[in-house]
Amino acid sequence: MRSRQHSEKLPLETLQTAFSGELFGRQTFGPERRERCFRKPPEGTVESRWHIYSSGYLTRLVEALENDYPALARVVGPGPFGSLIQRYVAAHPPRSFDLRYAGDRLATFLEPDPLTGDLPFLPDLARLEWLLAEAFVAKDPEPLRWRDLQAVDPETVSELPLVLNPGTVVIRSRWPLVDIWKLKDKDDEEVSLEVEGHPSTVLVFRNKLQTRCRKLEETEARFLEAAARGSSLAEIQAAWADGDDPDVVRQLLEGFRRLVDEGLFLNTGRHRE
Repeated sequence: MRSRQHSEKLPLETLQTAFSGELFGRQTFGPERRERCFRKPPEGTVESRWHIYSSGYLTRLVEALENDYPALARVVGPGPFGSLIQRYVAAHPPRSFDLRYAGDRLATFLEPDPLTGDLPFLPDLARLEWLLAEAFVAKDPEPLRWRDLQAVDPETVSELPLVLNPGTVVIRSRWPLVDIWKLKDKDDEEVSLEVEGHPSTVLVFRNKLQTRCRKLEETEARFLEAAARGSSLAEIQAAWADGDDPDVVRQLLEGFRRLVDEGLFLNTGRHRE
């Protein structure tokens, strides 16, 4: 609202742009100009109200992103995490009224950030936590069940294009991501982890309304990556070295059943066609 005595009339869009720019540190609106553009409140000053709003907004963003990135916040500590989010939102202010999207670019932002110089696994950890947050709100359609496949002939099953359920993603990293992620639940005296030379492949998925992540064996990872491309069981087998070896076929089918039992594949209904 504008002061009746010292009014500077600005178009609403200009005022909103200046207001958001000031919040995220992109430009300086300045205390004197704020006094001219906003009506003095019944108590206190325009500047005091501005400070309450601007600091409160940043605090709310830090809280929201801490919910999405609990392991990242735990590893770097409260102070550095708050400073990181302040740098991040200055460069990438939220693009949506829904705060769940506020952290969608944090992993990329972390790549050149000074924190990553000391903790080089941070971008991959942020990617894992963002995928977990995305899986949490993913659609929850009917998964493919083993009993669905038992009801049709093996040839139909082998030619069925596999489709991963929403929120199901494979991540390959130089770092032991699941072990780092679990640090969020440990006390300070328990935090000790060797990260160099321990690459990992991680599965993020949603099962029974809960988001989960676990380490993947290489065979499982290759299977799921092929399924993400829409390959059928027969195509995956054909691409395997020694794909006709009975032991390989048995291992492939056993691994497939474990993945089906975890609810990773979408029930498209095509097995009934």
